[in-house]
Amino acid sequence: MIVEFKTYFCDGWWGAHATGHSIYTQGKTVGDLIDNILEATELHFEEIENGEPITIITAPESLTEPTSDMPVIRFEYRVDITRQTTGC
Repeated sequence: MIVEFKTYFCDGWWGAHATGHSIYTQGKTVGDLIDNILEATELHFEEIENGEPITIITAPESLTEPTSDMPVIRFEYRVDITRQTTGC
């Protein structure tokens, strides 16, 4: 399964929302945002079958020119996570 997040910067915070899924998260830094994207995705799909891979892709929400309140940072990364059932 592929989950694509659109990322943006607003009022000093990084935010992201998954297209086609009700997943929204934010972080004060890019690192916080990435950590929160992973956690939010795992929680959203916690009922997924064991071993089904989830690929997370992020991309900027807009390719417009940056404004004074938006840093000139564009990032895209891809990570595969596999949900596993918890043991008893």
